[in-house]
Amino acid sequence: MRNAEASQVRPANDGVCKEVQQKRGDIVIRAMDEAGVSAVVYPTWDNPPRLIGDLNTPAGDNSQTLSPGTGFPAISVPMGFVRGEFPCGITFFGRAWSESTLIKLAYSFEQIANHRRAPASTPSLK
Repeated sequence: MRNAEASQVRPANDGVCKEVQQKRGDIVIRAMDEAGVSAVVYPTWDNPPRLIGDLNTPAGDNSQTLSPGTGFPAISVPMGFVRGEFPCGITFFGRAWSESTLIKLAYSFEQIANHRRAPASTPSLK
């Protein structure tokens, strides 16, 4: 069995990987067209962060789902807090070359929601 590090073929250059990524992108675009949406919005994580040493609760990382598999852009911004102290994020995902739309959506959400807060360890600005 070949080790991934030993492979000379990189996913970006591999024909099979490119084909799979294209098919995923086509499926996502078709679904977005059918739904009539410019972006898909979802929590960056679907479970609260694990406590140190906890390997039994689900990790829940959604950021590895749509964007890497399609090559389409995504941006995550603060959405609030879990358990009152752990920051959580919201992801805006869009079609190829839709970065300007995603930045506008993410910025608007941040301005309205106003969920960003400095950590307690941050010194005050003078």
